[in-house]
Amino acid sequence: MKETVFGTISFILFMFYDLEQAGAISHRFHKMTKYFFTIGSVFLVAATLSLLWNMDVLRMGWNGKMIFFLLLAAAFLLLLIYTLFFALPFEETYVAQDAHKTYDKKMYALCRHPGVLWFAGFYICLWLAFGGKLLLVMAIWFNFLNFCYIVLQDRYTFPKVFSDYGEYQERVPFLIPNGKSLKRCLETFKESR
Repeated sequence: MKETVFGTISFILFMFYDLEQAGAISHRFHKMTKYFFTIGSVFLVAATLSLLWNMDVLRMGWNGKMIFFLLLAAAFLLLLIYTLFFALPFEETYVAQDAHKTYDKKMYALCRHPGVLWFAGFYICLWLAFGGKLLLVMAIWFNFLNFCYIVLQDRYTFPKVFSDYGEYQERVPFLIPNGKSLKRCLETFKESR
């Protein structure tokens, strides 16, 4: 069951990456750990593709339900990629003096960890499209690991990395958006046009 091993390794690498960013791991290892997020992402993609390959999804009898949920999974995947890699303004986040301040607009006004919503949606829709006990177990396992990862971020690493994370925690819901956060999310998307 290499998919379980690869998926678990990916989240361990994500956690080590964040712990190093928060200073919990000696910066002597920075040259090595700075690639852990990328390597972890490759492991997670490999685990998912291997799982689908072993299920032989290309030879399944495709139907409308399968295509619908696969398109929905693709939409969640695009939202996840956007949230993780494009939702944060590069200049403000990585170049400006306040690079260690939180960003609370657009996706990050919705909730503190919006990627978790899209990640869960992606794996749930994959399972709804293709079925299978193993895919369901992996979807639950990967989402459990992802939840553990964001709890580590929210309670330990982000408060150390972002100087204003405490205020951000008070303003923005942890995981489940509410009416106020949804309104702020939509307003900040409109402002950016």
